[in-house]
Amino acid sequence: MIPTDLSSMSSRDTDRGSLASRLAASLNGLVDVDMLLSKILANARHVVNAEAGTVYLIQNGKLKFQTSQNEYLERLIHEAEDLPFLGSNLDIDSATLAGYAALNKTILTVNDTETIDFDAPFQHMISIDASTNYVCKAIMSIPLVTSNDMLLGVLQLINPLEGDGQICAFGQGDEAALAAYAQSVSLSLERALMLKDSVINCLKLVELHDQTETTAHVQRIALLTSIIYKNWAQKHQVPASEKDRILNILPLAAMLHDVGKAWIPTHILNKPGRLSKEEREIMEDHVSLGAKLYAEAVTPMDSLVYDIICDHHERWDGLGYPGVKNLGDGGTERPETGGPNGRRGKKGEEISIYGRILAVADVFDALSSRKTYKEPFDESLAVQIMLQESGRHFDPSVIESFLAVRPVLAKIRKRFPEDI
Repeated sequence: MIPTDLSSMSSRDTDRGSLASRLAASLNGLVDVDMLLSKILANARHVVNAEAGTVYLIQNGKLKFQTSQNEYLERLIHEAEDLPFLGSNLDIDSATLAGYAALNKTILTVNDTETIDFDAPFQHMISIDASTNYVCKAIMSIPLVTSNDMLLGVLQLINPLEGDGQICAFGQGDEAALAAYAQSVSLSLERALMLKDSVINCLKLVELHDQTETTAHVQRIALLTSIIYKNWAQKHQVPASEKDRILNILPLAAMLHDVGKAWIPTHILNKPGRLSKEEREIMEDHVSLGAKLYAEAVTPMDSLVYDIICDHHERWDGLGYPGVKNLGDGGTERPETGGPNGRRGKKGEEISIYGRILAVADVFDALSSRKTYKEPFDESLAVQIMLQESGRHFDPSVIESFLAVRPVLAKIRKRFPEDI
């Protein structure tokens, strides 16, 4: 390990500490866990010019692999989207560098993994290097610990680089700068995790009624909606600041799209066959019932949730529900009840882009999942059905972005599988 002697820190070390402090403060407004983790990792890499890094979070007593960045591998492998890939979960013990840092809640720095003694209290997992064909020579493992000493996870930085691109050792002041950084970002991460947990706990009420509205389902919807929006926003030249603002709140908002199902009778939600006309009308009420929770929006996320709830069952061709009421003077109003006479379905760009995107994500996931009335369709058939509905049920531009991110569809389902 590199000793941390604050009294010997140079002006360069002080600059690094100031940079780390500024970068940590810039994350305070982030609420989406995936976006936050990505920026936590990217910022930390920037502080020490690390070529790669990973983040693990604590889940069920293990370190669960969450996200990874690697400039070297990214130059060789071009993915449609930077979806965090799946890695091995680690035990919280001294068998691995990350496990040791987590177990002892202390930073562990190894500047040459090849020189670790066989009898050392920790070892580097050479199998990971072999599987990726990338050599992790210098590794710093930094525990993410809250102010009340709760371990959230571990941040790992790999292979710091000199100005000429050569791998070097971590500097003497790097641990001090990253220790302060980790302490600050752990506060932001704790807030984001608590917010996500509160949303998931709310949705468990829906899951008690609707067996298909599972935690895994809503998390797949949230991730796919965000990935499609990111592609769509890029194609439509949405300013970066606006795109990032939406991506920060869209996943949580998307998870709440069917919250109104908590008020729909269980025998209708879980009916194995087709619904009758009367049952269908009751089922459609979940839109208006959910919308009432967010009708008096006070935050940007509330407004986004409201738009998503109201619009995700509308269709591009105007045949969806609950629709809008014609006022006679060319104006419209948002629905107060689901699907009564005097309303027409919203059509085309009358539907918010977020509702249009979520409709695609929701239907694709429904096609790909087991339901009380059907077995899951394989990906090719589900995608074929989505294509057939382009211009009818779905916005063609959203389908175009959906197809662009098709390489990550299987990854999303693997990341959030059903517990069956």
